[in-house]
Amino acid sequence: MKRRVRNAHRRLAIHLALAALTALTVGACSIAPGGTDSIGQEELNGGSIAEEFDLSGARFTVGSKEFTEQKILGQITLYALRAAGAEVSDQTGLNGTGIVRGALESGEIDMYWEYSGTGWTQFLQHDRPVDGVLPQFRATAGEDEERNGITWLGPARFGNQYAVARAADSAGDLGEVDQLSDLERFGTEHPDEMTLCGAAEFLDRELSAIRESYDVDFPPSQVYQNAFALNFVNVAKASPCNFAEVFTTDARLESLDLTVLEDDRGHFTTELAALTMREDTLAEHPALADLAVRIGDELTEATMIELNGMVDLDGRTPEEAAAHFLRSHGFIG
Repeated sequence: MKRRVRNAHRRLAIHLALAALTALTVGACSIAPGGTDSIGQEELNGGSIAEEFDLSGARFTVGSKEFTEQKILGQITLYALRAAGAEVSDQTGLNGTGIVRGALESGEIDMYWEYSGTGWTQFLQHDRPVDGVLPQFRATAGEDEERNGITWLGPARFGNQYAVARAADSAGDLGEVDQLSDLERFGTEHPDEMTLCGAAEFLDRELSAIRESYDVDFPPSQVYQNAFALNFVNVAKASPCNFAEVFTTDARLESLDLTVLEDDRGHFTTELAALTMREDTLAEHPALADLAVRIGDELTEATMIELNGMVDLDGRTPEEAAAHFLRSHGFIG
């Protein structure tokens, strides 16, 4: 009976997740880039940012990647800069790490939130991570500034990173896969069940590396490329995949009852988030460093999970989640 109730709850959660995804997709199609603004100037002027920071006359373009967490971080930054008196253009939702980083380097955007593990492996081309969350951040920030003139500000108090998950109530041998190292045995005994869902960037960046770290193989015909948001629904219903790429700060891990496999060999690098910008931008506007610290100090893992859930589970917009964060911490009125 308990199993039936649990499955019923999960079916309902899958249905709600699909409904929220559909609503978000429809809503996104009807809004022009940068066209949503739910906070008036009076409210922006009524909090601690307006009192403590003055960026009057400054003009910035803020970018982000395309997934929920990035869009929320981008909107938080947009509103915060406007509260400090700056004029801001919205280029959030750019498709992929390479695109948004290239836009930063070329000057098409002035800042966006990035993750230290991504910087270490993708931009600085290191194969092995640095042990420890803060040491990894400091190593990435120091080397990226020295080599590329990119400054990392903050950082935030959460670290998002890739992970692999399965449905928590998986039966049989699948239900005994709790660590990534368990995949080798499971794949040998059940090759037809080695099915994986992932977004394009994860499959390009991580799939071959996971094979090397854990001596495990997902047959190409059993790897399904789809939009990131679909990973959670697909793996929750175990169709078409038993395993899927997830992010560790995603609220859908709990709502869809997913088990994150332990990365017992430390394959995935730590991903502390920070606001990145070119050195010349910070040199011209040094107050940005303190503003990033103030915001980053309030961006804990629990807070980020809550904000992601507002969008992915409750159907709110990234703008609404950003406004909620800024109001709840007194940054705006």
